[in-house]
Amino acid sequence: MLASLLFFYPLSLVQAQTPGRSSFVASSAVPVDLFVHVREPGGSPLNASATIKLFLNGGAPLIEQTQGNATAIFSKIAAGEYEMQVSASGYKTAKEHAVVFANGASTTVYVYLHGQDETSSAKASAELPIMSPHLRSEVEHGLNSLRKREYSAARAQFAKAAKLAPGNPEVQYLLGMVEYSEQHFEAARQKFQAALAIFPLHERALLALGQLELCTGDAVAATATLEKAYATDGADWQTHFLLANAYLAQKNFDEALSHAKRATALAKEQAAPALMLLAQIFVQMKKPEEARETFAKVIHNFPKDAAAAQAKAHLAELDGEETTNAPTGPAASRSAAAPAPPPIAASTLASWAPPDIDNKEYDLQNAACSQDDLLQRTELRVVRQMDNFEKFTATEHIEHQQVDPYGFPEESKSRDFSYVVLVEHPRAGVTLLDERRDGSDNLSSFPTNLATQGLFALALNIFGPNFHNDLNYQCEGLGTWRGEAAWLVRFEQKPEVPADLRLWRDSQAVYSLPVKGRAWISASTYDVLHVETDICRPVRALQLTRDHLVIDYGPVQFNHDQTTLWLPQNAEMFMELHGKRYHHIHTLRDYMLFSVDTRYSVGRPKQTEALAAQTSTPAQK
Repeated sequence: MLASLLFFYPLSLVQAQTPGRSSFVASSAVPVDLFVHVREPGGSPLNASATIKLFLNGGAPLIEQTQGNATAIFSKIAAGEYEMQVSASGYKTAKEHAVVFANGASTTVYVYLHGQDETSSAKASAELPIMSPHLRSEVEHGLNSLRKREYSAARAQFAKAAKLAPGNPEVQYLLGMVEYSEQHFEAARQKFQAALAIFPLHERALLALGQLELCTGDAVAATATLEKAYATDGADWQTHFLLANAYLAQKNFDEALSHAKRATALAKEQAAPALMLLAQIFVQMKKPEEARETFAKVIHNFPKDAAAAQAKAHLAELDGEETTNAPTGPAASRSAAAPAPPPIAASTLASWAPPDIDNKEYDLQNAACSQDDLLQRTELRVVRQMDNFEKFTATEHIEHQQVDPYGFPEESKSRDFSYVVLVEHPRAGVTLLDERRDGSDNLSSFPTNLATQGLFALALNIFGPNFHNDLNYQCEGLGTWRGEAAWLVRFEQKPEVPADLRLWRDSQAVYSLPVKGRAWISASTYDVLHVETDICRPVRALQLTRDHLVIDYGPVQFNHDQTTLWLPQNAEMFMELHGKRYHHIHTLRDYMLFSVDTRYSVGRPKQTEALAAQTSTPAQK
């Protein structure tokens, strides 16, 4: 049962300086070389000359042109925060905020330019529109009908939703899924394209369109669509599997082999289809030994799967080919033919949760990552951005859904709160963030007995000085987040260190959750853009088998005085608890600047002594 369960994070405790990571000064007195790399959205250097203008505090701009490798160098400039404009003939002008750090002799930033005719994935259209409660109700009814294969009812309900919100890409996508399910492929194509015209980053619409194109024989178009999906939001095993099919249909064996291997590695216990595809690629490449080994792996690893019987048949065919050296008839044609792509994946329709962070990978660019500098600069930014938390108030909308076994949400329960963060400085160098909802802790007022605390401050804890000795970090490379260049950093709890970053509490005890995750960090400002986490292993005492967390951060502009603050925006949790699935959503909106003339004196929220011990630093213990 879910009753009497509370879930929370430790209070956000940030110390100004902590041993173990070198500190640095952002003094404008130290001159720094700034390297600006201008790139195509795919990551290659811009194939044109670009002009970069840097503005500091409204003064006259510094101007440089890109030279070799599409790089501009601003020599010996003052450290500080700049506004940057990057322009080139045939491309849309990019406006970026750039931070030049004084630690070290140089700072490097990356900027992506989009063509004038390109459907932009710019930050202005980076988020799906929020559904109203009425619209969400219609969509949920349609999803329920679609799950039951009641296609006429689903079409009518989604059409009603489309009248309520004609510009909502999710509704257009779902209308496309109805048409696809009934094999009305041209109608489905039009709906998927309508969704992408509204929101080019709609991952499921891209995957569904790519699979439709593959199933209808247009492998070239499918490849382009699926590669765009990969570049937009990474690839799980199914995306790689579809790409391998698309390249194989074009006899591009090298690409097909690469994607099939990645599909096999990411699929893990679901790898039978990917292994079968990999084996058949080896057959077409006339590598019978590799094919034989791969078919044998299917039989050994998945003996009860239908693929095992197919693998045995293919092994018999290979043995026959080896004996006759000249296969004829149906067996030979089956060995040479590309496997038919599978029916559209259930996860493309409605995945109850994103994949584990280790079951998905991202399209990374050729760029050197200085991990120590990246972590230092990110730490400096999150500590500075912490001050923003006490400058605003917002409405927090919290929504709770139970998810059925098919991945479809059931009835939602929601509640709005007045949200504010109070910042306490209990001693020099230490800052404590304390969330308040409707003026109090208000944990008992959540829509259900599942409550959260300290959620939006997770980035401060991951990259701030208080927890960095608890985690292992790995810079994976340069990618994108919503059209912006971003460094991807994987992190994981050190096994020998107590796991205090994430905590659960029920009526019996407090439980530590070792976590792993990935963060996207702006390549121009080192602000945290996006964080995803998973638990390293199930927590048996809680019967918690899945806990996936997603948090977005971004700039919020307050129009009356042109103030812009970097703030949390939304968070989602996907939990599998006691055999049931839940989706928990936090959304901040109606931001307002919040100013105080005197500093609050705020104590810790009421907590158990066990929680206080869990959240204390080693020095405090």
